[in-house]
Amino acid sequence: MSTVYKKKRDFSVCGTVGVCATKRDELVNEIMSVPTSPVSASVVLIGVPAVVMAKEDPIIEKMYNEATIAAIDGMPIVKLARKKGLICERCSGEDIVGAIFEESIRLKKTHYFYGGKDEDVLKKLKANLEKRYPGIDIVGMYSPPFRPLTDEEDKRICDEINRLHPDFVWVGIGAPKQELWIQAHRDKIQGSVMLGIGAVFDFLAGTLKMAPQWVVNAGFEWLFRLIIEPRRLWRRYIIGGVKYIYYSVMYNLHCLTK
Repeated sequence: MSTVYKKKRDFSVCGTVGVCATKRDELVNEIMSVPTSPVSASVVLIGVPAVVMAKEDPIIEKMYNEATIAAIDGMPIVKLARKKGLICERCSGEDIVGAIFEESIRLKKTHYFYGGKDEDVLKKLKANLEKRYPGIDIVGMYSPPFRPLTDEEDKRICDEINRLHPDFVWVGIGAPKQELWIQAHRDKIQGSVMLGIGAVFDFLAGTLKMAPQWVVNAGFEWLFRLIIEPRRLWRRYIIGGVKYIYYSVMYNLHCLTK
């Protein structure tokens, strides 16, 4: 019986989510060669919001810990890893997608995009990717409705993806919904690497402004995005940030008293 590959975690954040501490080029190389059978591979990007959600929901915690690769997407977790003596970099969706696209062109690998606000976003996304990465092979795209798909609709889209047999399935329907969708479809969609990249759909389509590189380097991308989308993100970054500090302190106290 075939076993399902899962990359070994380097440490656990707040005693909840295990993460792989890697540099970006290492992560890209792993993604390009990760086994995609007996089920499709799943790559999750763990930032502070993911840790908080996992701490408060055992289903989300289980999903993140069962992913094939769990990379670090958040400077607080990168700093925590470095304090442990690990060599790593922040690996957000926008940090790694370009390198994956370029490598996929060289290796003649294909892509399918599931997500986006509407078909117009997907059209802009496709046009921009084909312009920026000449030779990229996008075999299909689908923008799901803002409701759960029926079983029939879900089967139809899985059948389409399997018929097109993409090497990569990019999912952009918001966290943790996109990661839960990937987890639920790993054995329905065959032979693919599946990644949830959320707002990167909009960044690449040009419908949402990216933070300047100096802001990213300073570790304040979260603040830039909060200023751009305050209504949608204030709970994630303000309340979520406070919760992360609380959970971190309580976990460290627990470790000290053991």
